[in-house]
Amino acid sequence: AARKEKQQATGAIDAKTFEKLMKAQELTEAGQHNEALAILDIIKNKGKIKGYGKSQMWNFYAFIYASKEDYSKAIEAYKQVISIKETPEALALQAKYTIAQLYFQLEKYDSCIKYMNEWLKEIKKPTPTSHIMLAQAYYQKKKYDLALSHVDKAVSLEKASGRQVKESWLRLKSALYYDKGDYKNTAKTYEDLVKYYPKINYLKQLAGMYGELGKDMRRLAVFDAIYLNNSFKKEGDILNLAYMYLGQDVPYKAAKIIDKGMKDGIIKRNKKNVETLGNAWAQANQHDKAIPVLEEAAKLSEKGMLFARLAGVYFDAGDYQKAANAAVKAAKKGGLKNKGNNYLLMGMSYSNIKEYRKALQAFRKAKETKSIIKDARAWELHTLKEIKLIEDLEKSKFELEEKTKKTLQSKENNKEA
Repeated sequence: AARKEKQQATGAIDAKTFEKLMKAQELTEAGQHNEALAILDIIKNKGKIKGYGKSQMWNFYAFIYASKEDYSKAIEAYKQVISIKETPEALALQAKYTIAQLYFQLEKYDSCIKYMNEWLKEIKKPTPTSHIMLAQAYYQKKKYDLALSHVDKAVSLEKASGRQVKESWLRLKSALYYDKGDYKNTAKTYEDLVKYYPKINYLKQLAGMYGELGKDMRRLAVFDAIYLNNSFKKEGDILNLAYMYLGQDVPYKAAKIIDKGMKDGIIKRNKKNVETLGNAWAQANQHDKAIPVLEEAAKLSEKGMLFARLAGVYFDAGDYQKAANAAVKAAKKGGLKNKGNNYLLMGMSYSNIKEYRKALQAFRKAKETKSIIKDARAWELHTLKEIKLIEDLEKSKFELEEKTKKTLQSKENNKEA
């Protein structure tokens, strides 16, 4: 208000001085900064220019220094403009705004904030970009709430004017919420980015936020949308999606994704990936597909764990001979986390193909693992019963044969008599 009373354009510029100022402007626009400054120095050193003319002179100084990227001198010149009481209000406000911009360029954020807040108090209709610059300065000072308040003001002004909110503003907003640890609002902001500026990177970021919020199904849905759009070109992204499906107990989908990734040459066919593929097929009860993959993985592995897994798949598929063979290979290779389970499966497989002696040997070794003693004993008893049943049948068969022989012999003797 005080500025309005005293900032009337007084002290008109004489024609000769005006001509020199125009010449300085022409030289500046032509990139001849030093020549332009020399003209201004002549005007200044004469000491005759006052009032409005003086403010214009300093405004030219500031403009030239800014053009030379000598921001510190430009700021001092603009401060001279502000200090002259005859400076018109519009020119003083423009100088103050530019000072804030230049302080931002110099990364002097406290000074930027000071001048921008002063400008906002005096201006009737602040621009959205002024609020954004202030928000960025507050962001650099880690004053996230203040920064967010100015981003919101900028967004409101932009929407009120019927324009779409700028992408960089939404990115700043998402960064502010993220640095605050407010993942819920970070996700909402990325939803806006995806809506107005659909990019794969924003979808990935949104999926990440859903993961932080424990919204695994939403996260999976976003990743699946990216995958179906054929936008995943990196092994890690495709494997990440496959692991998500495994985590949601959808192994068939996971296996299909990994299998396609390998065929497309994106996913490497190394030990770990082949093992994951084989396990996924196995979990999906696709035994015909799981077996050759697990066989491949087992050969690549130095430990017997994959042969043990393969034995389980063979057993589930009803191929007990191959199950037993795989379990034996697993035991020989070693490195098993639970030897007992492997021996139990080995014994069960041998029992099902009626190789009972081998089965009993396996069960005896299985009983060395405390956690499965009960199951191993149960199978051992079952096997012993099977052995006894066979022995009883053999004995009965032998006795029947002997009895038949005696009966026939008796008949022969009677016939001869």
